[in-house]
Amino acid sequence: MKVSWTNRRSIKIGLRFVGALLFAVLLFAISLHQAGRPSTTVTQTPSPAGPWQEIDRLVSEQKFEAALQQVEKIRIAAQKRADNDEWTRALIKEVQLRTGLHGYETAVRFLKEQPWPGANLDRAVLNLFYARSLVTYYQAYSWEINRRERVESRYPVDLKVWTRDQIYSEAQKSYTEVWKERLALGREPVTRLAEYLETNNYPKGIRGTLRDAVTYLYVELLADTSLWKPEETGDLYRVDLKALLAAPATAARNMNAEALLNPAIHPLVKIGYLLDDLEAWHAGGRRSEAALEARLERLRRLHDSFTEPRDRALIRADLEQRLPAFRAVPWWAMGKATQAEFVRALDEPGKLIRARAIAEEGWKAYPDSFGGGRCLYIIKSIEAPEFSLTAMLNDGFQKRSVEVSHRNLPALYFRAYPMDLVRRIETAKDYNLLPSPDAQQQILERQRPAAEWSAALPATPDYESHRTFVTPPMKTAGCYLIAASTARDFSQSQRNRIMSTFLIVSDIVL
Repeated sequence: MKVSWTNRRSIKIGLRFVGALLFAVLLFAISLHQAGRPSTTVTQTPSPAGPWQEIDRLVSEQKFEAALQQVEKIRIAAQKRADNDEWTRALIKEVQLRTGLHGYETAVRFLKEQPWPGANLDRAVLNLFYARSLVTYYQAYSWEINRRERVESRYPVDLKVWTRDQIYSEAQKSYTEVWKERLALGREPVTRLAEYLETNNYPKGIRGTLRDAVTYLYVELLADTSLWKPEETGDLYRVDLKALLAAPATAARNMNAEALLNPAIHPLVKIGYLLDDLEAWHAGGRRSEAALEARLERLRRLHDSFTEPRDRALIRADLEQRLPAFRAVPWWAMGKATQAEFVRALDEPGKLIRARAIAEEGWKAYPDSFGGGRCLYIIKSIEAPEFSLTAMLNDGFQKRSVEVSHRNLPALYFRAYPMDLVRRIETAKDYNLLPSPDAQQQILERQRPAAEWSAALPATPDYESHRTFVTPPMKTAGCYLIAASTARDFSQSQRNRIMSTFLIVSDIVL
């Protein structure tokens, strides 16, 4: 398996978030046909033929009201004949259309008030859809929702006045209802709901069941600190990290499904309980790689939340202690990648040397595995050349006016382009006294440099960034655009990087 190390963001999403399954609820967009597509590596169940093709056509033509009327007819007919699959499909698409036409509050309330199919799998889909709709609603209107005060009433309170805590609690209720059916969901592959879920790109057997999907989605909700109460964020030190690292987590040992809804229990303790349950289930079924992934997810979440050095040392120690038991399976390499990332996050000398060595161990052991690919990415990103450029705004002749922060680079090449600063100010069409990035690019392409030189950079065997000061050779006063390139010819290619800054050379310096 080839994993591109140059695109850090896409790999992180692939391993961390897409891996947990993202529910296809694009409530900002109305394009229902496009909303639920999985990644390109997964085949999605095609939309049903017949009336659904007509609905897709209406949506593509932005005839949303007409599409809504057609979907409503399908839902009513499916409900009368107890066609659970069609009923569920129609209800979800109707809510998506109502969201675009009438707004979040109306659509979400409609979903909750409508009768639902009785089949467990269909109810699971609708509960997940409902929970995701609530969270998406909060994310879209968080500024306004965070200003609301709780309204106490004997009657149901409209979503328009719900507080953040009420929305969070309701989303947890929906996830808990689905999670209670985890025994049955454990027998179903994620592809069973390919029409509604964007399936992950993990290797087979790692996060392959609906039980995995529901657990990791629930964990993702609980780990969202934007939904935490201030005391949950501020009192993090009260959470017993050692208990959460135990297996099973001591802090969560006496919990149950009802306790998941207890607002007095910290979200991290709930996460520990959910992942304990998943890890134990996989271990009992001798699915060691899936059990390891549940443990790794627990450690990642704890590492994200606990930032004190002594806490993170406990997390790293737990991982180092557990990994040897999984040496014979390929997912061990993903454990080494996680370990390398933890070491890389340290604030101490030599961290990158250690992180690279750990990642290299995982890559060499399983070079063709998913975890091996992640390890290779870490190695390449640590070894990648990098530099940044700053300069004095005004400095004298033959001074060390340019500062270069660099790593893994033997040399840099410089060019200085003269600028008529007075004319630039007189002819500027905006409030920027210096040229914009586009204008700088035109200068590099069209003007001849007044000076060219190179600077040898000291080696950086620790892979860290180091500072080197460079002395421009110009002997004529004036304003200059200083450009630096990793390639001598300043070529515009993906392998080369060019940065620029400005320097005024003068014999009058304060």
